[in-house]
Parts: sequence; C-alpha cells; structure tokens
Amino acid sequence: MSAPTAPADVVAKWEAHFPREELETLALAGYGNRLGFGTRPALLVVDATYSFCGAEPLPIRDAIAVNRRSCGDRAWAALEYIRELLAAARAAGIPVVYSAMRDPVDPAYEPGLWGAKNTRGVEDGGSPGEGRDNEILDEIAPGPGEIVFAKDKPSLFVGTGLPGYLVARGVDSLIICGGTSSGCVYATAVDGFSHNYRVAVAREASFDRVDTPHWAALLDIDMKYGDVVGTAEVVAHLAALRTRA
Repeated sequence: MSAPTAPADVVAKWEAHFPREELETLALAGYGNRLGFGTRPALLVVDATYSFCGAEPLPIRDAIAVNRRSCGDRAWAALEYIRELLAAARAAGIPVVYSAMRDPVDPAYEPGLWGAKNTRGVEDGGSPGEGRDNEILDEIAPGPGEIVFAKDKPSLFVGTGLPGYLVARGVDSLIICGGTSSGCVYATAVDGFSHNYRVAVAREASFDRVDTPHWAALLDIDMKYGDVVGTAEVVAHLAALRTRA
C-alpha cells in the first residue's frame, strides 16, 4: 500500500525550525489539522509578570543574573504583540484573564514539587527593590473587570477559578499568549483542549528562555492540541467578531 502524501502546509509552516523528514512524519501520522477559532473566545495572558519578564529587556543571561525565572528580552519582544491582542480583545468585548504565580508569602501558597526540579528553592522574588515579582507588567496591566488568577502549578486550569469563570461567560474557545511557551502556556493549552475548548496560541505573543523548547512546545500544540497562529490572524478574527456584534 502506498504511503499517503504529507500535507504541504503542515511542513511549510514549521520547516524553518525542524527537519523536513520529521514534519512529514507527523503529517503522515495525521497530525496538524486546524481546529479553527470559536465564536465566544476568552484571551488568557499567562504569567506576563515582572518575575518572568524582568523590569527591562535585558539579554537572557543578564536577565537571569537578576532573576532566574526571567526570560529577558525575549519576553519584552512578545509584550508588543500581547499589547496588540489586548487592544483587539477589549475592542471586541471578550473576557480577558491573566495569571500570575502565587506569591510565596500568601498563606495559600502550595509549591508542591517546584523545589525538587530546580535549584532556586522557594520562589522569593528576584527583582531587587521592586517587590513586584508576581505582578503583571505595567505595560500590559489589567483593565477594569479583568481578573488575575493566582496559581501554584503550570496550568491556569489547576487550582484556580478559571473553569467556572469560563463556563459562567459561555466561552467556547481560548486565545493564549504569554510564558513560558514550553511551561505554563503549554500546560494551559493542553488543559484547555482537555476541557473541550478550541485553543489558539498566538505565536509572536508567546515567549521562552531559549529557542529549542519554545519551538518544540509550539509545534506540539499545533500538531495535537490547538492552532499556533500569527498574532495578526488573531487580531483579524477578533475584529471580525466585533463587526458581527
């Protein structure tokens, strides 16, 4: 029996970052279909805090010398695209949700096994003089009525009020951005898919410390759990929703 032909668009979309043969294998295995956008989306801005971004766009090694959770100038490059998404979401009147890691001084803080997988110990804040590690950057601060869920785990769905919040607002799809692509964005995308939401991750509005896990996580989401799309495509979709409304 002859092998099926790999969809050319699946290969073309990712061949700048992965071997063509591997992409063809994924396509031949049937991965990479588009889910498409829903009609009642929510925008999730994951962990765009001073801890993960830093107070200024430093090169990554300089950034982690200040705060070892920081993604440095990679995060700041993504912030420009996050601002575009926020403006489009607010104009369309869709729910906007932020997440931030729970502050260790919070009595509800439950670190679990975080300390077993890194040498940082308790996340005690690493922005000297700032004291704002787990706050959203001022440049993309929440607007009126926009909620920030504190979380202890990678996924925004775990141990937060997000599931009930989405149900109460009739949300049918998620647009996800923020960081890190291979950590909390990835975990939130998989859990969103597992809760039967259509998932879209805005490519340029997501960030990580280094390239390999960043692109690998985005590829895996795009193949199995959602659509990784350009920010401009998301903005156009939200503009169309606003027009129809």
